[in-house]
Amino acid sequence: MGLLSSIAALALAVQAAPAPPAAKPPSLEQRMMPQLRAAALAVRTHRPQVAIDTLVPVIAAYEADLAHETRRIYCGMSPQETLLYLAMAAKDKVAAVAVPPGYCTALYLKGYALVDLGRVAEAKAIYEHLLTLAPMYAQYQTEYGQLIRLEKDWPRMLAICTKASDAAKIADPAIKPMQQGAALRCQGYALVELHRYDEAEKRYRAALAIHPNDAVVQHELGYIAQQRAKVPAPSPAATS
Repeated sequence: MGLLSSIAALALAVQAAPAPPAAKPPSLEQRMMPQLRAAALAVRTHRPQVAIDTLVPVIAAYEADLAHETRRIYCGMSPQETLLYLAMAAKDKVAAVAVPPGYCTALYLKGYALVDLGRVAEAKAIYEHLLTLAPMYAQYQTEYGQLIRLEKDWPRMLAICTKASDAAKIADPAIKPMQQGAALRCQGYALVELHRYDEAEKRYRAALAIHPNDAVVQHELGYIAQQRAKVPAPSPAATS
């Protein structure tokens, strides 16, 4: 499972934020940035417990800040998603607020670290919460699909990761290829397990068109070829 797109989204949001006036204290998002970066580094360097320990006060700070919020809460992972979420809330006739992406990034990193520690049920609960906070953020959908993979519920995994492909269409251009590729790989894996090799190959080749040097995709295409080779050719009698 990848975490680069969430980190990239967080970085983009911070870069896009206007610099505060000199007299204005730093925002919560700005104060939490060093810990978020430290947690991301701990995850990348396979120190999941360090990541979780780093994130405990971070998540607590965000949740304390939101404790009295009565509106529906979304994470604004990009301007496009923020507008979409507010439109969704308006359609439901409820008040909503889009908070900066740091809160969701902290939850995501914790979920990722929990998976590394084998605490899958806890990670699943976090990802399900993320899907309410950022329902159109493709990477969270793909990560959730990868957790369903552990349950071997292939049709559900395929449905979730197909939805992730749709969500990736509105992703920020800087991370859109990454999110599209991850969603396609997730679909391909589920389709292979369903023995739908032609469809799986189509998804993998679409992913390869995005990332031509993707070794995982190349390996999976080789696996599909091996599986097809195991199917015996029809005998002459059967075809006559």
